[in-house]
Amino acid sequence: MEMNNRNQTEWLPYEKLAVLGIDREKADSLPQEVKEKLVSGEVTPLMQVSISARNGDLITLPLKLQMTADKDGHPVLMAYPVRAELETARNKVLHLTEQEADRLRKGEVVQKAVDVNGEKTRQYLQLDPETQSVIHRRVTDIKLEQKLKDMEKIHDIELGTQQKQQVRDGKPVELNVGGKKVSVGIDLKEPQGFKVIKGDMKEWETQQKIRYDKQHPEYLGLVMTDKNRWEYQKVVDAQSKERAFSLHPHREEKRTNGLKL
Repeated sequence: MEMNNRNQTEWLPYEKLAVLGIDREKADSLPQEVKEKLVSGEVTPLMQVSISARNGDLITLPLKLQMTADKDGHPVLMAYPVRAELETARNKVLHLTEQEADRLRKGEVVQKAVDVNGEKTRQYLQLDPETQSVIHRRVTDIKLEQKLKDMEKIHDIELGTQQKQQVRDGKPVELNVGGKKVSVGIDLKEPQGFKVIKGDMKEWETQQKIRYDKQHPEYLGLVMTDKNRWEYQKVVDAQSKERAFSLHPHREEKRTNGLKL
């Protein structure tokens, strides 16, 4: 999704956010940087939301949001709730093997065929280290070949066949551009699902581990306060973790690791 700075709120998925207890007023009052991340397709920081359970109870839990698109190009809001750890049993639709789960835990990107909503497509899978939820996106959505061509044109370089295949497989590649190290690869937390950084593979790994809330303790997230504004507060406490981790999968969760709204 493209960002429109002048009419940014027009892009906010108000109806879908309302399902999470974020009405229009709360959505409009979100910090500017969070709204920009949301409408551009980037994964947001942790946010505390309220979801109505089937029995009518209101459940408050921390999660991250990301705007994506379905196969027809219609906007879809994905919610990635906090989990204690990556569990293959709770990712039935992804059919993760233990080897694939181990690779995700190590920060690698996995490519495999996944059956989502009755359609089997090849997808890139990546674990978000804060929520322990698996972010996934269709391989064709990344438009990787065009991104590689654009990168070669901008940096006046030519990637080798083996290097291109590595990137297609989800593995980052280190390049030498004008005597300086540059690393490129798949990163589903980015709006375009692809990232180029200045630095070697060690820097790539460091960047992947940097949290959005690095300047705060990792348990902090955005909470709507009594002051009628979003502030950073402790949201992933023992009680909220217990609620988030013990939630029985909704019907949507059985189809995909994140909640599709």
